[in-house]
Amino acid sequence: MTDECEACADRETGEDDREERGEGDGDHDAHDHVLPLENLRYPEFVFEEGDIAADGSFDLGADLDREGMADWLSDLAGGMASHDVAVESPEGYVTFGVGASGVRMSFDPGEDGIGDLEVTFELRAKPMFVADDPEKPKVGARGGKGFVPVEMLTTDRETFRCYNWLDD
Repeated sequence: MTDECEACADRETGEDDREERGEGDGDHDAHDHVLPLENLRYPEFVFEEGDIAADGSFDLGADLDREGMADWLSDLAGGMASHDVAVESPEGYVTFGVGASGVRMSFDPGEDGIGDLEVTFELRAKPMFVADDPEKPKVGARGGKGFVPVEMLTTDRETFRCYNWLDD
């Protein structure tokens, strides 16, 4: 176990009793990676049509106006900070643990000088919860019920950010 992950666990449960257990000063705010509760955001990006497969894969799109796009970008920024985003369609739902991978931008103007400025954010992601019905109960921060990655229980891997506090 690491203090870093214990701090995450304490923050997520709203408890910090490490000092009572003699395991540190109880000050999880001293860890750089810990977000204050008010900064934790778990955005859900909702699409009006399309499927989400059992493995969490999809290819969805939406037309957004200026305000809608600004809202989505703000939500994406919050999801990046919280390491968590979800995607919903009428045919499915998937929650991802996410990290940064890269960004691409392109612009190819027509003869009139006008074109589409394309911005693509690439996130390294792992599906944490997939459902074929978005109305089914959700787990994790959105459902008020926690979850543990299967790999945490089935492999010897020791690097599970915010899960290392779990005992066998």
